[in-house]
Amino acid sequence: MCILYLVRHGQASFSADNYDTLSTKGQQQATLLGEYLAQKQLTPDAVFAGSMLRHNQTAELSLVSANNAPVLINDARLNEYDHEHILAVYNPQLATPSQVRAALSKQAEPMEYFKTVFISAIQQWVLNPDSTQYNESFNAFTARVLGALEQIANENHGKKVIIYTSGGPISIITSHLMGLKLERFIDINWSLVNAGVTKVVARGKGKNQKLTISSLNEHHFLECHPQQKLITYT
Repeated sequence: MCILYLVRHGQASFSADNYDTLSTKGQQQATLLGEYLAQKQLTPDAVFAGSMLRHNQTAELSLVSANNAPVLINDARLNEYDHEHILAVYNPQLATPSQVRAALSKQAEPMEYFKTVFISAIQQWVLNPDSTQYNESFNAFTARVLGALEQIANENHGKKVIIYTSGGPISIITSHLMGLKLERFIDINWSLVNAGVTKVVARGKGKNQKLTISSLNEHHFLECHPQQKLITYT
């Protein structure tokens, strides 16, 4: 049996030109995640992360408390979908972070506006699953994420594995393992907390491998923190 802990990165920098870096709050979330892992005495046998900066920053901060943590292995198949490109295909006037900020500044309820536009852009991507308009089609994204999970589980039979990734891959994996329609993955994606932990159990190997969701979006270590609200979704 292989136990995989899928960790969503800490809060990224939504309002900055470079989204792919942890905010101050994201750094705190990652540190608290590390304390949580230490309390559980969860010493991984293997650690993987996407190649994005926010994945690696979350891993670095959270593994400080781990004893004898193995060398982190980067695997770009664990990366998030390119949300900026997907938005740009949907509406070229939202092609850059500065354009998005400008559009939001004109709205009475900017975050509701962004959520509506973002979901519409994702739906267009999903409903054209092999479209060459995109740098990566929805079907290609799904295949690489599920392929990475299955390979990691097969190659780490009998081990505990931590995987640092993003909300999109975790949502696709969750939808797949629970038999949900993959095109509705965004419903799960939108609810995943930064630094939350999803546990997957893999039994068997190869063609006999069976993966199941054991727990989803665990984040009580953030809810219980006394100083400030640390539950975020970006």
